[in-house]
Amino acid sequence: MGRQTAVALPVNRDLHQGACRQGVRSGPLHHLRLGLVSLVVAVCIASPGCSRKPDGIDVKPITALRFTAGPDFLGRIQRQLGGNAADWSTNGVGHLVFRLPTPHPGDLIFRDFNVFRENSVEKTQEIYVHHRQDFTGSDWKLYLEQGDGPEKWFISYKGIRFDTNHGMPVGVNTKPEIFIGILKQNVFIVISYTAYASSWNYIQTINTDVRYVADLLSKAAK
Repeated sequence: MGRQTAVALPVNRDLHQGACRQGVRSGPLHHLRLGLVSLVVAVCIASPGCSRKPDGIDVKPITALRFTAGPDFLGRIQRQLGGNAADWSTNGVGHLVFRLPTPHPGDLIFRDFNVFRENSVEKTQEIYVHHRQDFTGSDWKLYLEQGDGPEKWFISYKGIRFDTNHGMPVGVNTKPEIFIGILKQNVFIVISYTAYASSWNYIQTINTDVRYVADLLSKAAK
């Protein structure tokens, strides 16, 4: 019987270790961690400084533009960008993807500009709807949407959320993620901001990006 018990020990040890891990996950330490995380979330929700709603973003520099985007529109933007945008277009239809330059390349902050051009307003409206669905579900929240028909825009963001480790909450993530989608006739413009580090001046940065993109679009339409 002793040998049988000895042979079975590795299996029993695994079961014992699994039971111990389960005990840790369901024990007082686990509940204490959950309580602390919940408390931090409650404090963040009550504190304006912890809120990640994108209050103060100004898209008027783009929405106020009036232009016609012909077949050479994307090519003109690409030339302004020095040929550095990823080009997914054919005969003036498709889109460009460009990572906006940063003065601090080591920062874990990513700012992108995408521009789509189609031959018809109906097609760009479909692109708008697709992006709106993708960026208002799951962790994304719709902040604001205005306009109608072929001239409309929306802003979405990721709110306060948990960082997890194997499904267990280990902290609160308030780092900003912002998505702006603007439909203008047969053109759809995207400006996005994703931070993997703390960022307290992101609204100012996004507004600078909006003005930069507005200048690109204005020059490309001339």
